Amino acid sequence: MGRQDHERWAPRVIDIDILWWDGREMRSDDLTIPHPQILERPFVLEPLRDLIPEAILDSETLEAHASRVGARVSAGGIPVVRSPEADFEVGYPTLMGILNVTPNSFSDGGRFMEPETAIRHARRLVEEGAGIIDVGAESTHPDGAAVDQETEWARVEPVLRGLREIQEESVPPGRRDPFLISIDSRNPSTVRSALEIGVDIVNDVTGFSHPEMLEVAEDTDVPLVFMHSLSIPVVKGESIPPDRDSVEFLLAWAEERLAEFDRRGITRHRLVFDPGIGFGKTVRQSWHILEHMERFHDLEIPLLVGHSRKSFLQAVTDKPSAERDAETLTVSHGLLTKGVEILRVHDVKGHATLLRMHHSERLTQPVGGAAARS
Repeated sequence: MGRQDHERWAPRVIDIDILWWDGREMRSDDLTIPHPQILERPFVLEPLRDLIPEAILDSETLEAHASRVGARVSAGGIPVVRSPEADFEVGYPTLMGILNVTPNSFSDGGRFMEPETAIRHARRLVEEGAGIIDVGAESTHPDGAAVDQETEWARVEPVLRGLREIQEESVPPGRRDPFLISIDSRNPSTVRSALEIGVDIVNDVTGFSHPEMLEVAEDTDVPLVFMHSLSIPVVKGESIPPDRDSVEFLLAWAEERLAEFDRRGITRHRLVFDPGIGFGKTVRQSWHILEHMERFHDLEIPLLVGHSRKSFLQAVTDKPSAERDAETLTVSHGLLTKGVEILRVHDVKGHATLLRMHHSERLTQPVGGAAARS
């Protein structure tokens, strides 16, 4: 059919994966049926479980396999969120709960400096529906200051160890973690130490622009969130050039970063793109980016948006940052319709309610309606 060999993950003229053939097993150099990696790929196992739950593979039903692994992984190794008050799983987005262990973050600075308080808050976020806890110890807003390696590590280490204990105590043998731990850091030393503790995701607000951060990325296999920013901490008045379309600018930047990851052998299925709302963008540019988020799906990797309580919302409210959850939820609803996979938010409980409402609406749409088409 015209298929040609190219480098791994290159675009292909034709690509047919035979996952399953009822009653048929085959092992050859060219083809293996069933697909040998079914049980390692929940994004394959989930639909097979839905279609043929009683089919037997390796002496167990596909339903049993799906239950054992939790069937909680979406693209890039990121889990789906399970609503604590509903009997169904939400396929997207995953809620990333924000945990700032800083004295000066713009919205909640100083609230979670004590490790016990931070861990207790993280536990609450997970109970409310967070699939990821993002731990950061450096404020990046314009009034923030760079944090040295020793200070950053002293802040995050006890919290990361406490979260790992929660993971281990709440997961029966053979099951997946109930949530993933993300380290929000641009410091290679901090990230390496966090990976030794066992964090699941690295979230770099500088987009892995530091050469040593790229080396860290090469040395691990966890998912990587690369965010666009012009400077960290943010420099007031610095923004994408006003004569450039901000979406086109970010797409070009993301493609350059992806090319660098490719050159270093960092596979795209590990990557998540964050456009960096508020980081080197004017209020108008931030709104423009949010309005056109669907265009970033052209990158063919998951998207993360961190818009919670940020200053661009001053265009629609004069509330202080800590009181902007309602406005954040309104923006989040729009992002749901655009297929954003991860929402990084403060108000997890409110967003879990939003997800239940959104998916209830989709379930009640008539066949052929807007929800079915989407």
